Amino acid sequence: MSQLQQQLPVDPSVSDRRTQVRIDVQIPVRVKFPGHDEPITAINQDISWGGALLLISEPLPTHAGPLKLTLPWKRDEQITAHAQLLRARPLQGGQYLIAVRFISLSPRSQSRLERLLKMLSASDESIEVGDTSGLVRELEVTVSDADELRHMLRQIAKGRHTVTVFDAYEPNQSISLSITGTRDLPGIRLRARVVEVRESKATGFDWTNLHTLVLEFEHPKKAIRSFAKMLIDQLPEPGDRSGREGELPDWIRSVPLAKPSRADAARRAGASGIPSALERDFPEALTRLIAGWGDPEAFEIMFRDLVLGDQGQPGGWPTEAWVELELLQNVHDCAYGMSGNRKALLKGGRAI
Repeated sequence: MSQLQQQLPVDPSVSDRRTQVRIDVQIPVRVKFPGHDEPITAINQDISWGGALLLISEPLPTHAGPLKLTLPWKRDEQITAHAQLLRARPLQGGQYLIAVRFISLSPRSQSRLERLLKMLSASDESIEVGDTSGLVRELEVTVSDADELRHMLRQIAKGRHTVTVFDAYEPNQSISLSITGTRDLPGIRLRARVVEVRESKATGFDWTNLHTLVLEFEHPKKAIRSFAKMLIDQLPEPGDRSGREGELPDWIRSVPLAKPSRADAARRAGASGIPSALERDFPEALTRLIAGWGDPEAFEIMFRDLVLGDQGQPGGWPTEAWVELELLQNVHDCAYGMSGNRKALLKGGRAI
């Protein structure tokens, strides 16, 4: 038995248990262990927001460290996650059941993982998942102005965020941090892990329990820093409502944005109270476009992904929603101009 095998517990501790919905699905995946040059093929047994259970026919690795898990996506695309090996159980015939915990996904892979989980859960009648919050516990934080969001983004860029909440959270669990902006501020959703929980007290809140959470982010550090800097650069300076124009990095197209709250949806519906097709059926599309509004380059990237990328609708957009998307694109072009990269119109008015 290797030194690593001796270190792996058979029974999970409380902090190592996945609290998210587990979805049974048997599919081949690729696993690259530390110290190995080539990946092996494993059979996924179940998957969740937080990790997966895999069946392997190879000996356990002798080197400790993160492993790389590759799941199939559509066509030639894939979902890549860096994971931690939590425990292993030997089976007959030299096989092992291994439990892994996801510790880092790129924004694009995270977006694809969420869509995969939603598709799988939709085919399982025993699972009731209406949105991302059904797959994982979601912590929603609302910011009221650009200065507050700027302060939060600077903290996020350093890899950690501290927040005080009313509800208790389990340490070492992966959650979805939803930062909801008001007015013209963007909403953001990031993958985070609760690394510390402590009780807090505050004047005027003696009637309830408060908990301070320390969060770390399960995205590549470079991506987090670039993402935070990009959003900070887009925020207006104090007293200035105009944002700085700048090109978004390519990977930002797949950053999942926070779903608008009911209050946001009601505000966007206007005085009539009658929501548009996008407000009613595709509020996340509006949130994505708002994140790039006012910047031709950023808006183009967001719009392209809604039309052609991971955020597009299978089979295309419904006619009513597509007409509204075209209208928003035309309004943005008239108000802010087109980027230098977009010169041709596709059939149906989709311009790239």
